[in-house]
Amino acid sequence: MAPAIYDLDGTERDMDWLRGKYGNVKFLDGGSDSKFELARVDETTRTAMIKVLVLDDSGEPVQGQPVANRWPDPSLPDLTGSGSKTLWHDRAHVQNTDSSGLTGFGLGSGSYIGDLNIGGPHTLWILSPTLPSDGLSGMGMLGGTNHMGPLSLTFRIVDAAPPPMPPTPTPDSVMERLDEVMERLELVHADLRRLLSHFGAG
Repeated sequence: MAPAIYDLDGTERDMDWLRGKYGNVKFLDGGSDSKFELARVDETTRTAMIKVLVLDDSGEPVQGQPVANRWPDPSLPDLTGSGSKTLWHDRAHVQNTDSSGLTGFGLGSGSYIGDLNIGGPHTLWILSPTLPSDGLSGMGMLGGTNHMGPLSLTFRIVDAAPPPMPPTPTPDSVMERLDEVMERLELVHADLRRLLSHFGAG
């Protein structure tokens, strides 16, 4: 499920609005099982920084949680041996959240969106050996603005929905099942009688 998206005024928007304004921004779905869900994306301005908040399944901050920030740079650390459930890219810069569940990545001139068709250079997601993670790619600052961009992300741990309970059998369905069983038993008995007759036991 795509995250909730809010503009500078706190008005809820959608992915079409986000992509229309910031170009090739993509929600990366970590699946339907328990995971770090990208719950919210907030548009920000004035501060050249991507902020990430990580919450547990009770809404409490998660301290010491590694967060990955990838941009096109072959010198970034290689994560292929990290054991993380999700690697949207093999290389990324990693920072841990503080006691408030927050971490921030400073941005520079290379973080501007130069072409809306390409989008911004940054992809963000959570690194975990136990839970997969959603992500957001194409992040960056819009050229000609005061560092405006979809630069505040909130991730939270969500549990997979339990499987649906099987329907409670009704008296009618139980009787239908019993009738079916009795019909099959009659067929078995008929087969046994034929066998007994064949071997002269009838």
